[in-house]
Amino acid sequence: MFSLGKSKNIITNLLSNGGVVVLPTDTIYSLSCLITMDKSLKRILEIKGRDISKGIPVLIPHKDYFYKYAENINSACDLLIDTFMPGGLTLIVRKKPFVSNIISGNTDNIAIRIPDDPNLIKIMSTIKSGITGTSANISGKEHSLLEENLVKDLGEKVDMIVFGDYKNKSNNPSTILDMTANKINVIREGKITINDIKNTGLEVQ
Repeated sequence: MFSLGKSKNIITNLLSNGGVVVLPTDTIYSLSCLITMDKSLKRILEIKGRDISKGIPVLIPHKDYFYKYAENINSACDLLIDTFMPGGLTLIVRKKPFVSNIISGNTDNIAIRIPDDPNLIKIMSTIKSGITGTSANISGKEHSLLEENLVKDLGEKVDMIVFGDYKNKSNNPSTILDMTANKINVIREGKITINDIKNTGLEVQ
């Protein structure tokens, strides 16, 4: 059985060479590849049966990568990043032009978060790239934390499955906030609650 901590070098090599890997995160399992490799991104769409219009969320190792991949990071974004990241919060922001349209879903936006997992952060820091953070499931099916479900659905379609210890963890996905308009819009409430957001002094709708 592969674990994240003991497999960092293997994972790094696979991702760097265009591989697609199922990885445990601080929320749910992720179907991951480098966000700069369109061939791998297209493969993820094929594996999931996902329409390009839905876009693919991105995991990054630290705050600097928000400025690498996104434009117009405002004070509200800064506050949310500093308060809740690393952690279960995803921010939708304006993407920079070089970011793949597969990531953005043919829009001008990108969904980004910093996972609360030192092994994932180490892998991304070594590669010097963000990775995809889309849930490891077939589109239309509920995400699962059960190893047998991952193997059944994805085992023959991906290059590696890395199992995590989810016995004492919440299986809630991340909370998603759209930061691209004048007001903060809640797209999905997950691990970070709306009250948590409001306690920062920010208004949400």
